[in-house]
Amino acid sequence: MCASGWLSTCPKTFQVDLLNLGSVKLLQAGDTLYRRGEVPHHAYGLISGQIDILLLSNNNEELVYPHTGSSRWYCMADVITQEKAVATAIARKPTFVLSISEPEFLGFLEAEPIRYREILSHYSAQRRQLQETITDLVTFDGVILVAKRLLWMMDTGRLCPDRSCILSQHDLAGTMGLSVPTIQRAFRKLKSQGIISTDNGKFSVQDRNRLMTFLDNIPQ
Repeated sequence: MCASGWLSTCPKTFQVDLLNLGSVKLLQAGDTLYRRGEVPHHAYGLISGQIDILLLSNNNEELVYPHTGSSRWYCMADVITQEKAVATAIARKPTFVLSISEPEFLGFLEAEPIRYREILSHYSAQRRQLQETITDLVTFDGVILVAKRLLWMMDTGRLCPDRSCILSQHDLAGTMGLSVPTIQRAFRKLKSQGIISTDNGKFSVQDRNRLMTFLDNIPQ
C-alpha cells in the first residue's frame, strides 16, 4: 500500500504507524463500505479487489467510479470533520480493505498533529480531481477529459506501439478515475470522429493528429 498513490508520498514513520492501525476486513461482492448521507466512523484503505464509488449527477444519474489496486483511501477527512459521505462505496468483487476506527484514527493524528496536514493535503487533491471531473462532465459530457487522458496514455507509453490497449471500458474507467457512463459517452463521440476504434474489449487510437486537432478546437 506504500508503493504508489498518496501514501507513498508520506514520511516513512507516517506510513508504518498508519498501517499498524485497524484490522483487515474482507468484503464480498455487493457489500457496502459506506453509504451516501451517513457520517463515516471508519477510515479505509483499499488493499486489493475493487470498490465502486456511486455518485449522483445533477440530473440524478448514478455515475460509477471503479477503484482498483492498493492506493485508494476513503473517509479520512470525513472522520475528522464528521461530514456526511457524498457517495456510496460498494465492493464489486471480493475485496480486502484496512478498516481503521474513528478513535484509532484520531489518536494517530493527535499523536503528531503535523499528520493532519498530510491528510488534509490528500483531501484537497481529491477535491481538485473531483472538481475537474464534475466541471468536464457538466461542460462537455466527459469527452474532453477522456480525450486528454488518452493523449496522456499515448505520450507516456501506456498504449502498445500500435496505439492499442486491451482493457474493458469498466477497467479503463478505473484506470482513468472516471465513471463508466463517462467512458461510454466519450467513446461514442470519439468513434464518430474517427479518433478511436473498439473491438472485443480492445480500443485503438486511430489518429493522434486528429485527437490533437479535436482537443485544439475545443472552445476555452
